[in-house]
Amino acid sequence: MNGKITFVGAGPGAVDLITLRGAAALDEAELVVYAGSLVNEKLLERAAKAELVNSAKLSLPEVIEIMAAACRAGKRVVRLHTGDPAIYGAVSEQFRELDKLGIPYEVVPGVSSAFAAAAELKVELTMPELSQSVILTRMAGRTPVPEKEALERLAEHGATLCIYLSAGDLDGLVEKLASAGLPPETPAAVVYRASWPNQKIVRGTLNDIAGRVREAGIKRQAMIVVGRVLGRDGALSKLYDESFSTGFRAARKSDGFRGRTAIFALTAAAAHKAAEIAAGLDEAMVILPEKHAGAVHAARLVTYPEGDFAGALGRAWNAYDGLVMVMAAGIVVRHIGTLCRSKSSDPAVVVCDEAGNYAVSLLSGHLGGANRLAADVARITGGRPVVTTATDVQGVMAFDELAARRGYRIVTPGTLKRAASALLDGVPLELEMPGVLYEEFYAGNSRFHLAADTPDITVKLPGGGVFRMVRRRYALGVGCRRNVPAERIEAAVSALLARYGIDWEQVVSIGTAELKREEAGLLAFAAEHGRELRFFGADELNAVEVPNPSRMAEEHVGIRSVSEAAALLAAGPGAVLVAEKAAAECVTAAIAEVKADE
Repeated sequence: MNGKITFVGAGPGAVDLITLRGAAALDEAELVVYAGSLVNEKLLERAAKAELVNSAKLSLPEVIEIMAAACRAGKRVVRLHTGDPAIYGAVSEQFRELDKLGIPYEVVPGVSSAFAAAAELKVELTMPELSQSVILTRMAGRTPVPEKEALERLAEHGATLCIYLSAGDLDGLVEKLASAGLPPETPAAVVYRASWPNQKIVRGTLNDIAGRVREAGIKRQAMIVVGRVLGRDGALSKLYDESFSTGFRAARKSDGFRGRTAIFALTAAAAHKAAEIAAGLDEAMVILPEKHAGAVHAARLVTYPEGDFAGALGRAWNAYDGLVMVMAAGIVVRHIGTLCRSKSSDPAVVVCDEAGNYAVSLLSGHLGGANRLAADVARITGGRPVVTTATDVQGVMAFDELAARRGYRIVTPGTLKRAASALLDGVPLELEMPGVLYEEFYAGNSRFHLAADTPDITVKLPGGGVFRMVRRRYALGVGCRRNVPAERIEAAVSALLARYGIDWEQVVSIGTAELKREEAGLLAFAAEHGRELRFFGADELNAVEVPNPSRMAEEHVGIRSVSEAAALLAAGPGAVLVAEKAAAECVTAAIAEVKADE
């Protein structure tokens, strides 16, 4: 028996709401047994080579006999149900009979009419402070409902109600809901044949919905939605609250890892976990042996030939800011030993197991950001970050970690080790730093004293000398097409600054091309932020070496680069490009760091 039976959810009605997997099953089917009058028959046009059987007038034994015989004959059979088979699909008895016969089958889910109705109503069925639960139910009719599931008892919960197969007695339904204590002004909606061309939507309250539905002539094939969510006036979701951390976003942007990340995996299971992690990180690529390429979205994928793991790791070492290794720690340790150079330049390295239970910060915990990267990975996988750096174990903010999080550059790297030792040894320290940072990280510890509220950070070390960090300063380079509004420039630049964790206080100037001197949107943008807008001629811009010159710009205006070259020129001698050209809606932007004043 080489046949195959596939139960497919046809969706609520619209032919383009069937899943891709369901559509593929129809394309291959040689027999389709479908629920007539409920399934949109235009879907059957996909089954061009199939025998079609309408099950509307068939009994269960007849349906099973037809499907079983076709399967035994080696045919591909599709049992096509409306909506999703799991909701009032009458499929469990079919599964049971096929199990008795030893005939295998598979199930393809579909879009239920409850969700199609929500889409047409443009409503979210769960909203904070209104309802966090959805009850899918029906009134008792010829098919009874267990006593504890009577509509009156379910309505007492105050959850959103999606009520199937009950439009024929809407007066009785409203009466039951009222007896449960729902007030007459409770919003209600009825969606007839959701997503079909002849769909109808009736909105109202429990006080008037029955009459409105009668006027609309709706008697069956309708989804009834009842609940305060229909008013769409719930509280804001925490999901996008900037102060709320999720599996994919730290509450404070500076608490998360910033930079390009490469995720390595060696096995099939690890490759799927790597894809999961990559989806939650900005600018992440997955590097895999060629045989596992199918596990990852092509836009995120880098492959290497079997046996070239060491070569791939070596190539990634200086190309990425962070490496996440989904594999055994021993493999990683043996391979990175020859690659490590300096804590100021080595990438962050995090090791994660295939199940995502632990994310271990292995290398460059503070300056490189591995501690933060481990926390990000653990949030995504639901695991635990493992951090072993001594200051973190003691609950003290390390100075190099503070520099990485809050945009400072260490200008006395030779005294970093002494400063770290003083922290760990519990030595009293005098600090000169911004008062807000002192209050956040050190004010609760009596051994730290704020000697002065200063923009930069100086730590007076025992035995003489200081450890010093200065606030990083940046220049923007901006290019734009003619007549681009300030709002569009603002959106592009803000997105780039956010990606690199840079705030406007760190931006000291903005550079652009001389030919943009009369560009109103650019002038307004610079004025809004109170920053100097510097203009550079074509000769000045063309004299700067940049990583991404534009052939098109050179042909049209005689300039090889605007944003990258202007950023470097505006930042002054010794500047370093930290954000290469990013393009968005007729705007290009780049960021260069001003050389620190030693």
